Amino acid sequence: MPAWSFVRNVALGVAGTALALASVSACVVQSEPGSGGYSGGGGSSGGGTGTGSSSGGSGASAQPMLVDVDPNQTMNAAPGEGVGVFVEYKTGGHWNVWWTCDTNKTGLNCAFDNIVTVSTGTITNVAGQQLEASDSVTQDSPQKVEAVTNTTTGVDGITFDTPFSSGQTPVITVQSQMGGLYSGQYFFFVQDGEIDGNYQGMLTDPLMLEPSSP
Repeated sequence: MPAWSFVRNVALGVAGTALALASVSACVVQSEPGSGGYSGGGGSSGGGTGTGSSSGGSGASAQPMLVDVDPNQTMNAAPGEGVGVFVEYKTGGHWNVWWTCDTNKTGLNCAFDNIVTVSTGTITNVAGQQLEASDSVTQDSPQKVEAVTNTTTGVDGITFDTPFSSGQTPVITVQSQMGGLYSGQYFFFVQDGEIDGNYQGMLTDPLMLEPSSP
């Protein structure tokens, strides 16, 4: 089994300014009372709720964590230098989910199978990003989209919208398999102005994400 290298350097764009962050670990999450979930540190206590065990690279987590995502923030990572799945949100229900591999270090490709589902409403305006002929993006229901790619030294991804329904903010769940394995180690998003909210624990896979403001 290859030893994949996870992304360790991510650039965070805040109001058009790139801030280099090194040694990124893996969101500020809080346990619900009695849930036995995770309690994070290193940021504001206003994070999402962690309600289950993490996934360290084998099976899917039975109870995904719920985390907040800052709107209108962007991340940058060098493709080919590390494995990462990045989730960005833009005000108005617009999402960008993209991923990278560590092919420059291993000489291998990353076989991704990424599935996004929405809690309420539908997923619309789905589009693939920089996909090869062998890659696919399918939507077999209004609440689910799946992207299967062989990623190497490029950036693959999907964009989509989650329209607001009955005043409810949609929550998306991202499930990512890479080489047939699940691992919360390679999820990245912006919370409280920091990559993963500076959370030092292990995220779950799947991972639930909601915008901190619509």
